[in-house]
Amino acid sequence: QSSQGRSGLGYRARWARFSGHMKIVPLVVLGGYLGAGKTTLINHLLRSAQGRRIAVLVNDFGSVNIDADLIEAEADGVLALAGGCVCCSIGADLLGALRRIVERTPCPDLVLLECSGVGIPGTVAQSAALSAQIRVEGIVVVVDAAEFPTRLMDRFVGDTVRVQAQQADLLLLNHLDR
Repeated sequence: QSSQGRSGLGYRARWARFSGHMKIVPLVVLGGYLGAGKTTLINHLLRSAQGRRIAVLVNDFGSVNIDADLIEAEADGVLALAGGCVCCSIGADLLGALRRIVERTPCPDLVLLECSGVGIPGTVAQSAALSAQIRVEGIVVVVDAAEFPTRLMDRFVGDTVRVQAQQADLLLLNHLDR
């Protein structure tokens, strides 16, 4: 991969970055099947942000259980979190949500985009890469190590789990103690 991230930058984004007109924000797609530990990872990243402003984009707030003590306020589909972090609901408009989040003041240092448990992270990354203000850094997929072999063999979800793992730039094995 290039030093410009997974997607590289198109001409318009390169010119905007060169000319100083637009900030390019790094984005990491977080995938993994239901129960793999995505929410635990998100909460850990938010707790250890060390002053870094992380924007978390989710399909809906009900799908991610942000620890209550991290939430400072909620308004207009945005959760204000401790340390300058935010959590936003994507809804049906991913590119619109990305535009709104990078236009916030102050701008986030990183966008963490969580796929649904049955989502295909590569497809989400390709969609996010359409934004000139985003540089897709990679795809992290959380895998429940105890359930992974069983899920792979499941005739209903096996293909989804396999594709999620294949599209990862980084596989994070969780539940190794089971």
